[in-house]
This record gives sequence, structure tokens and C-alpha cells, in this order.
Amino acid sequence: MELAIIALYLIAIFGIGIYCNKFNNSIDDYLLAGRRLGGGLTTFTLVATYFGGGYVIGVGGEAFHNGMSAYWSPVAGAVGILAVCLILKKMEGMKVCTVTEIMENRYNSPLLRLLTTLLSLLALVGILAGQVTSAGSVLASLGIGSTTTCAIIVAVFFIGFTAFGGLWAVTVTDFIQIIIAGVGLIAATLFVVVQSGGWDTIAAQLQAADVPDNYFSLLAGTEPSYVLWLILPMFIYTLIGQDVYQRLFAAKNTKTAYQSAILACIILLVICFFPVVLGMAGRALFPDLEVSSLVVPTIIRTMLPPVFSGFTLAAIIAAVVSTADSILTAATSHVVNDMYVRYVCKDDVEDPAVQKKLLNISRVMTLVIGVISVVVALAIPSVLMVLNSSYTLFTAGVFSPVVAGLLWKKATKAGAFAGLFSGLIFVALGWSGFSFFGIPSDIASSLLSLVVLIVVSLMTYKSEQTVEV
Repeated sequence: MELAIIALYLIAIFGIGIYCNKFNNSIDDYLLAGRRLGGGLTTFTLVATYFGGGYVIGVGGEAFHNGMSAYWSPVAGAVGILAVCLILKKMEGMKVCTVTEIMENRYNSPLLRLLTTLLSLLALVGILAGQVTSAGSVLASLGIGSTTTCAIIVAVFFIGFTAFGGLWAVTVTDFIQIIIAGVGLIAATLFVVVQSGGWDTIAAQLQAADVPDNYFSLLAGTEPSYVLWLILPMFIYTLIGQDVYQRLFAAKNTKTAYQSAILACIILLVICFFPVVLGMAGRALFPDLEVSSLVVPTIIRTMLPPVFSGFTLAAIIAAVVSTADSILTAATSHVVNDMYVRYVCKDDVEDPAVQKKLLNISRVMTLVIGVISVVVALAIPSVLMVLNSSYTLFTAGVFSPVVAGLLWKKATKAGAFAGLFSGLIFVALGWSGFSFFGIPSDIASSLLSLVVLIVVSLMTYKSEQTVEV
């Protein structure tokens, strides 16, 4: 029954993707849904970008071990979307496709655009690989086959679906999938808590299992460095992530983007609380579970009636797929817009024949990037390791040039390059064991690179202004 429900769900979503292909008449249609998204579609596709494997499977597994403090990670992503609004105000009137395209416009440096594009691609492929692993874990828990086999099955689905429909298909299905995922997980959580005798009973079982004193608290007794490790990487990434900006660029106007960001923040704060509760309940009900990342699908399969569990597992896969297709279209936009159109294509991109050619190239690159993500997922099976390694490299190099460039008029080209390269150097030092006053290296590298950018920009601002004059 569970497999039948999941199979029917995937077939239905794929059908929607094929149908939405008829709306793709230009590269803007394929990568940005024609820049015509209304408030509802923009809001739900923003939520879908985050509410995936990392926030359902990953946060659930984190809550299994560390309790309520796992909620800090989704809080960081939700608040980060709001913070992006400050940056959006500086972009008003810009007709751009990618956040790295802004680097060339701001600093007059094609090289800086290329370097930030490569770092963004690295992060997106890593995140996409994490989604592949998450989906594979869910299907494997149903006994279909190994995690590897299941990961390939899901990957073939969402890669083909995205290649057919582009961002139009992604946004339409995101609207559906987030409703399914949100309602499914909320209902499943309430059902599990009631069937377990209420939250007081679960809490008593956890206390009897000698969980840490801070297991039920967001702040009390929690190491500040651990909270920072959960909050800042996601918050910093959100401020510069192409997957977020692509959805906002696709909105029909700036006002729609602002309103959607606020609603997306509220929705994320609500629905992301439930994987935390499920993860904690799983610690009480299955204390000997060996693979914590499987706590959410395990508790659903064990506690829920077959039909209910089938719909809920389909909801989890919906959440994973909704994030995966968002990431995939973001990566494709980098390859097509920032690399092919910028450095290879010599034709008039407004020509209908060229637009058709770019559409075909976009579909091919979607397939290629998807296959690469599967290879990465199979080589690096740890979801959190893939996600955090990707975030670290990208945020360390790109955070300071993007944020300072848009919010600070004195940021210079020399400062941007200094911030980028120093950030990568700080990451390398952190990975080699160097300590930055006890601050996690992924956070320290981003913040220190910002300091370097500011210092170098102040030293070179007047000279660069003189050259421009």
C-alpha cells in the first residue's frame, strides 16, 4: 500500500512537469518562470527550497541526538529569507538571473563573477547530493532495496521532471508538494504524540533514558558555539544562495518578493518544528536506532496505519524532491547564464532561434548536473557532511563580496578579491586544525573574510574611484 501511494504520487508529479513544459518558450521561462510568479507560487517555492531532506531527515536526526536545539537550523534559514529583503532593495530594477551576475555588475569584474559562480555550483551540487541521499534513505526504509538503488530511483525521477518542465514545473509542483508535506508531517506528529500517551509520557521516557539536561531547551545549558554552528552557516548561505534569489527574481515585482519572503519565513518557522518533535519522540520510542537520519521514516512506518504512513512518507519524499528540483534549476542557471551565455554564446540571445537553442542546452545541463550530484551522493553518503562542507566553501568565499558589495558603497574590486581568497584560506586553515579563538571554522572564515574585505576596500577605495573617473 505504501509503495503504491508513493508511486502514484511520483507519477502524478511527473505528469505535471511534462504539462508545464508547454509554458517554456524562452530561457527566462525555463530558468525564471517568465518572471511572472504571483505571491502564492513565490511563497511556496521559497518554502520548498528549504523544507527538504535537510530540514525533515537531517533536522529529525539532529533532534534525535540533541533535542530541541536542532530547531535553530530552520530558524536560521527562515530569518535569513527575511534578511534577503534588505539586499533585494538594493537590486530593485536589476534584471538579472543569478546572484553571481551581480558581482560583475557591481565590481566590473568578469573574473569575480566566474569564481563566485564556480563556488556556488560546488555548493549547489553538494546540497543536491544531500537531497539524493535523504530520498534514498526514505525509500530504503520501505525495503525496496539498498540506499544506493533507492537514491538512483529518486534521482532519475526529479532530474527528468526538472529537465522537462524547468522552473514553471518546479514552482507549480512546489505549491502542491509543500501543502502535502506540511499537512502530512503535522498530522503524523500529532498522531504519534497522541498514540504514545501524550507529550508528557514521551518526555518521561526521554528523562528515564538519561538525555542531556538541555535536551528540552533551545537555550538553557546549550553551548553557544553549538548554537552558532547551527544558525550562522545556514543564515549566511541564505543571504547569498542562488536557489533563494532565483525564486525572488522570478516574482512578478519587488513587492510580491517582499510579501512572499515574509510569508515563507512564517510558514517555515511553523512546519519545521514538527520534524524536531518527531526526532525527539523517536529517541523515546526507538532509543537503540542505529541510523539517526532514519528516525523520521522509521517512526512513521512503525506508528502510523499503512494508508496514513504511505501518504506521510510520500509527503517526506515530496519535501525532498521539492528542494532537489529547486537546487537543480539554480545550478543550471549558473551553467547556462553565467558560463555559456556570458563566455561562449556569440549570438543575439533575443533571437527566437537562439532562445530555442538555449532551452535545449538548459535541459542537457540539467541532466548533466543531476548525474554529477548522484555520483557525489554515492561517494559521500553522509547528508550533513555533504551539506556543511558545501556551505563552508561557498559562504567563506562569496559571502563578503556579495553582501558588502550590495550594502556598502565603498566595497572595492580589490577588497572583493581579497575577501574571496582570504575566506578560502581561512577554511583551509580550519580544516587543517587551526583554531579561530574557538569559533567554528566555517563561521570564522566567512566573518574574517568580511573583515579583510573591509580593510582592503578602505585602503583602495580612493585609488579605484580615481581610476574610474
